[in-house]
Amino acid sequence: MHKGEVVRSVLLGSMLFMTACSQHTPKVEKQVNYEVKGKQNVNSIVEHQKEENILTIATLSAPQENWVPLKIEDEIEWNAKELLGRKYVWGATGPINYDCSGFTQKIYGDLGIKIPRVSRHQAEQGELVYFDELQKGDLVFFATNKRKPNRVTHVGIYLGNGNFIHASSGAKKVVICNFNKHCFYKKKFLWGRRVIQDKHHYASTANAESFESAI
Repeated sequence: MHKGEVVRSVLLGSMLFMTACSQHTPKVEKQVNYEVKGKQNVNSIVEHQKEENILTIATLSAPQENWVPLKIEDEIEWNAKELLGRKYVWGATGPINYDCSGFTQKIYGDLGIKIPRVSRHQAEQGELVYFDELQKGDLVFFATNKRKPNRVTHVGIYLGNGNFIHASSGAKKVVICNFNKHCFYKKKFLWGRRVIQDKHHYASTANAESFESAI
């Protein structure tokens, strides 16, 4: 090979090598930039999660100055009134229609208080309560069958101030009655039963205020 051809071969090889390097370099830089950017994104996410965790821990450990106890009997009243107007259907246990004992079983069951299905069995639960001892949240039992004046045939929930709520076969829906205004039920009253314990839940002051205004 002549000297001139050797020189041209060397020069051509150098040019090809430089061209290849110049085309490959941006890809390397792009990959490096992507990796650095990705690392920054990961760090950003981690820092954000740390901030959220700190806020969550701070919230949970903060004094419960804005929380007040909500008595279970108040929750019973609230839940029972939510079903006002629901249709009475004998043997129904919800969620659309109820009979008297299906209604009471639903209300207490939602708060973790298990009572039997039928009224005469519910009348055997908890603490016996006489009329002048009734408190909000007590079950109230009635004998509405003339042929069996001492047998429990109906049940409701006492709300206080002479009022009780029940799924009424006469009204054909869930209603609130007052013992002083409905002599029929007062004459048919047998006894009450207290099946709730001295327990309470916690609710924020804002929720408690809206609850009190609702009832």
